[in-house]
Amino acid sequence: MPMPSRHSVLLVTGVTFLFTCQLDAKVRILTAGQAQVAIVADTREATAAQAESITASASWLGESLEASSGVQFEVAETLQKSNAFILGLKSAWPKIAESADFNTERYDDYAIVTDSEQQTIHVLGNSDEAVRHGVADLLRRWGFRFFAPSKRWHITPHLSDLTWHETLTESPPLIERRIWYAYGQRSEDLETSLMDGYNRWAAGNRLTLRGLTRTGHSYGNIIGRNQQAFANNPELSAMLADGTRDVTSVANARKFCVRNPDLVSLVVQDRLELLRANQRVNPSSFMVSVDPSDGQGTCHCDRCAELGSTTDRVMHLANETAKYLKQQDKRAWVGLYAYSSHRLPPTIDVEPNVYVQVALGFNRTQYSLPELVDRWSQKVSAIGLREYYGVEAWDWGLPGRARGGQVEYHQKWIPFYAKRNLNGINAETNANWGAQALGLYVASQLLWNPDQEVEPLLMDFFDRLFGDAAGPMRQFYQLMEEAPPLRPATLLPLFEQLDRAWKLSADPAVRARLTDLRAYLVYVAMFRDFDLVRGKNAERNNAYYEALLRLMNYAWRIRHRDVIHYYALARRLCNGLPVQDNRLEFYMANKDAEPVWKTGAELSDAEINGLYVQVREKLLNDDDPTVSFSRYFDRVRVEGKDAGPAYIHAQPQEDKMARSRFRGGLLGYLVASGPQTAKLDFRPTSKPIEITVYMRSEEIFQKRLEASAEQSFQEVEIQLPRAFEYRIEITGDFEIQIPAATPLLFESSVTRPAWISYSGPHYFYVPRGTRELIVDANPRFSVVVPGKGRLDVGLGDRVDGSSHIVIEVPEGADGTLWHTTTQTRGKVMLLNTSPLFSFHRNTVFVPREVSESEGLSTTQ
Repeated sequence: MPMPSRHSVLLVTGVTFLFTCQLDAKVRILTAGQAQVAIVADTREATAAQAESITASASWLGESLEASSGVQFEVAETLQKSNAFILGLKSAWPKIAESADFNTERYDDYAIVTDSEQQTIHVLGNSDEAVRHGVADLLRRWGFRFFAPSKRWHITPHLSDLTWHETLTESPPLIERRIWYAYGQRSEDLETSLMDGYNRWAAGNRLTLRGLTRTGHSYGNIIGRNQQAFANNPELSAMLADGTRDVTSVANARKFCVRNPDLVSLVVQDRLELLRANQRVNPSSFMVSVDPSDGQGTCHCDRCAELGSTTDRVMHLANETAKYLKQQDKRAWVGLYAYSSHRLPPTIDVEPNVYVQVALGFNRTQYSLPELVDRWSQKVSAIGLREYYGVEAWDWGLPGRARGGQVEYHQKWIPFYAKRNLNGINAETNANWGAQALGLYVASQLLWNPDQEVEPLLMDFFDRLFGDAAGPMRQFYQLMEEAPPLRPATLLPLFEQLDRAWKLSADPAVRARLTDLRAYLVYVAMFRDFDLVRGKNAERNNAYYEALLRLMNYAWRIRHRDVIHYYALARRLCNGLPVQDNRLEFYMANKDAEPVWKTGAELSDAEINGLYVQVREKLLNDDDPTVSFSRYFDRVRVEGKDAGPAYIHAQPQEDKMARSRFRGGLLGYLVASGPQTAKLDFRPTSKPIEITVYMRSEEIFQKRLEASAEQSFQEVEIQLPRAFEYRIEITGDFEIQIPAATPLLFESSVTRPAWISYSGPHYFYVPRGTRELIVDANPRFSVVVPGKGRLDVGLGDRVDGSSHIVIEVPEGADGTLWHTTTQTRGKVMLLNTSPLFSFHRNTVFVPREVSESEGLSTTQ
């Protein structure tokens, strides 16, 4: 944060000041609108980077006091012996620190020490970040709030008289409290608005901006720092399954031969050099990462295989590095993730100075996430969490989809994990503040103090931001947290609460925030329009790109409001498929021209409010019940009856194999947790069938099966090379047998209905909050409704003038597993719930946005 020229901040160097410290006495800061103290940035004992940070904190304090009082807080060129606000490192003021019993060494700890005789307030930290936390603490106590990055969502109190009398110390239990944007802030717009705004929000809520833990993927960095060594010695790289060395993969994807002593020697020396370089910038640095490159893989040489599991191999290199660094520096630690192919805990012992961050996503183990964290906490001295508060491809910034926006999630899990050997949370998200402001604010406060009560935080949020409109806004955020499906019936209540709030408050500041949220709801409705077109246009025709243009242009024109992250949206929607489709006019990274959607001025409040009215009217007149879902899947544990594996009517299975019959083909998914062989049995019922398996757009398996006179099943083995959601296309009429261990599911959507022929049960999940299940079935859909029993519906049950059927969801039947019966026959489409059917009770999958928004326990 640059220091404004109108603030003169004194940098103290090489001078000793003696103060007699009278604790808990009053110091006058503002009296009758006049400044009573100077602000001093004491950079003694600080490195250049620390000095810059302390100076920025002093500037922030001055800016904030001026904004609240209209008074400039300046300092003279020479420090007076009294009337000063002094910010500095504890090591520069040992006697002052001693007088306040400030004797801890933790990085984030700080003390605020008051001396009434000299009229001084010292904000002393063990680090420059701790000094900044002390400033944030004072501002919070004086009524400043930073509820979101946008200045519209900051609260600045009006101050004319201000005194301070306390001496206190603070020491947070978590050494890392990081929430960061996954797609970064690389565009010019984020650098000039969101970047500064985000930093101010994070600083105001005492989050980590720089921090000390290091756990990110490191192998690519090690290769980049030692390119010649790896080029000359291919045996340093992992041996592939075919016996060759991996020397052609990009550095950020390559794995190591961890049992090679030359590799170990290179890594430990490289990490020591990196640690020392980091300490020259920040003397508090103590950790370097040895986490593998992203993605699955390991070395297949005999010596590495002797180590045991993939995690054991990864941990072997971590252990060797940790032992070596400890010999050179007693404070040194090694960090890495528990992630991808090294997600499971090791079977070998772990050195006491190895720190592991457990990734709370992509869980394809046999354990739930809490079980996984608990098992790791028993193996290592300290763990962190690699959280996923928001992933654009999963949540798209929509209501309730991201963990970051869920107060209930933070309230439950931050204290839960804090009691299990946890000392840090490192959370990825994106700048989708329309959906996340309340949740991320609560998370930031719990990260500092996991034991604090949440209700006072909620009251503070609603009362300060919305005043007289706090009531309906609390209901608005509650509706958001329920992750409403993108249907008019579930979206319109959000509009109703905003309308109520608008009528209750004429405060311009409140209405400015309500307008931001109106802009957000317009985005949600426009994303629904795009999603429906996307779901019905698999070929991405002109209608698809017209809808994408409308969505992206709107996202671009409201970027200054922070409610959605246009940059992340463009990275997901405009930098991949448009290139494949030769629609480069959408490509954000095109050097020849700006993308076609980057046009038009920022939308004003008046324009937003006009669009809001139009969108609301459109929803009121829209009766399409269809909801689209992603093709990212999580295997989940949910409540519901186990009716056994699927079977064909009148042909019950005696074993654990599931059997079903389909007409006209099928679209399915094989969701592998790692390299495996999927075994399926097929019986063509009339003509030949073709089976094709795709990994994204690449065909990896194809087989044609002829119908046989014996009408016997034919076994098919499909090699799945890694963890992935493989698409399987089957043409023709057939019967299929699926072992319980084969993770196969099939789709039954508007674009790919399933033609089921007298077989079942087929299991599907009905999300929480669902009040009615909407299906299109011809001629008969037979389902067991929890709490009511079997229900058969068909053509005669359609809603007048529509092709769909509405089935009431009884109280308590939402958030559970339902299943069909063998009386289901014909075309079936699930319209408002996840259109995924499973053949076995223990292989139930849901789209990742559903598992994330509902906090379902995921496991393989």
